[in-house]
Amino acid sequence: MRLPQFEYFAPVSLEDALKLKDQMRTSAWILAGGTDLVVNLKHRLLAPAALISIRNIRNLTGIDLTPDTLVIRAGTALAQVASHPAVKEHFPILVKAINSIGAMAIQHFRGTIGGNLCLTPRCLFYNQSLFWRKGKGSCHRTGAKDCLALKGSESCQSICSGDTVPVLLALSASVRLVGLGGSRVVPLTEFFSGLGESPYHILPEEILTEIRIPLPWAPISWSYQRLGMRSAVDFPLVNAAAVAVLDKGKVEHLRLVISAVGPAPVILREAEKEIKGAQPEPRMADRAAEIALRAAGGVVVENAIQSRDYRVKMAGVMARRAVKEALRL
Repeated sequence: MRLPQFEYFAPVSLEDALKLKDQMRTSAWILAGGTDLVVNLKHRLLAPAALISIRNIRNLTGIDLTPDTLVIRAGTALAQVASHPAVKEHFPILVKAINSIGAMAIQHFRGTIGGNLCLTPRCLFYNQSLFWRKGKGSCHRTGAKDCLALKGSESCQSICSGDTVPVLLALSASVRLVGLGGSRVVPLTEFFSGLGESPYHILPEEILTEIRIPLPWAPISWSYQRLGMRSAVDFPLVNAAAVAVLDKGKVEHLRLVISAVGPAPVILREAEKEIKGAQPEPRMADRAAEIALRAAGGVVVENAIQSRDYRVKMAGVMARRAVKEALRL
C-alpha cells in the first residue's frame, strides 16, 4: 500500500517544529518513529496535510536523572529507554513493559516512548484497509456520528493499547507539553480524555516533549501483566500494572491500573483505598480482581479479536496477578 500525498518537514530545532505546528495545527501530525503512524497512513485512516518529523531534534531525545525525577524525552527510542542504567535501577517495571512491545528490530529501535504513550487508539472496525471499511460504513473516527462497536454511543469506543500506559500511570508520571506560548506539565492522570476520537488533552499547537517520573521515596514492589495472542508483536488485549511500597509489614502505597479495555486506562482507586495501610493478605488480590471486573464491564465493548466477555474476565485476572506479585503474596 502506498502512502497518501502530504508535505514533509524535518526541522532541526524544537522552535522550528513548534512554529510549523502552530501554523498548521490539526492538519499536521508529529512523526517520531512512525511504526504506528505510517501504517495508519497506508490504510488511509489519517489524511494529514503535512508530517513534522522530530527525528533530527536533538533535545527531544535522551534521559536525565535529577535528585527527584527521571526525565525521559519523548523522542527517545524504546530500546534506549529500556537499556538506560537509571531506568533499569529505579523502574524495572518500565523495562518489562517495553520488552513486550512489538518486534525488537522495528518497534524497539524505531518506536519512541512518546509514540507508545500516544498510540492512536485501536478498534476492530477502524484498523482495517479502506476497501474493508467501505463495506461497513463510517464511524466517529471517520466523520460519522455513530460507533460501529457500540450502537448509540456518543463517542468513539476504541482501545488505548500502549504497553507503557498503565506502567507510567502506576508510577505517577506526568508529561510536559510545549507550545510557542510556553509549556505546561500535566499529570498523566489528566492526560487521557476517554474519547477515542480525541484521546489526549493536548492542544493542536502543542508537542509532547518529556515524560517525567518521580523517583520513589522508598523501594517499590511492582508487577506488569499483559494478555495477548502472542507474547510480543500483538497489541495487548488487556494489561495491568501495580506499584506498591511495603513498609513494616503494611502497604504504605499502592497504585493499580488496568488498560487496553477502553479509550482510556482505568485507575482502580477503590482497590487502592481498601488495600493501603493494611497488612498484605491473599484476599486483597481477589478483591482487586472483583473491582477490576466491575470496572472493565463498564467500558469494554465488542471491538477486539477476542470477545467482550473474555476481555472483561481477563481484566480481573490481570489485576489479581498484578496485586499478588506486587504485594508478594
